[in-house]
Amino acid sequence: MADTFTAPERDALVVLGYLHLEQARPAEAAVLLRPLHREQPQDGEVERCLALAELMSGRAEAAARLAAHAYTRAPAAVRTAMGLIYAKALWLAGDESAAREVLLKVLARKEPIA
Repeated sequence: MADTFTAPERDALVVLGYLHLEQARPAEAAVLLRPLHREQPQDGEVERCLALAELMSGRAEAAARLAAHAYTRAPAAVRTAMGLIYAKALWLAGDESAAREVLLKVLARKEPIA
């Protein structure tokens, strides 16, 4: 792949990633999204999509790392969903107490859920 992704290339990879996830093909989604995330780690949408792809692929530790960062930066509209992904990744990675903590934070949120 090129050293940098143009905006249309980024958008195409994200859409393809989402389509792979919808088709229950998370490994393929992760393959598309990992290079994009390496190049654009500040892109929250890519990070959230990759976290879900890693979780669905059984890579709980990778998903937990991504979700930990994405959860704190997620817009209010997706923060609850990201928190649930984060908690599940922690649980599957064997850190049940941390998963419970995250779930309690998600449940205690005062912000309206869109």
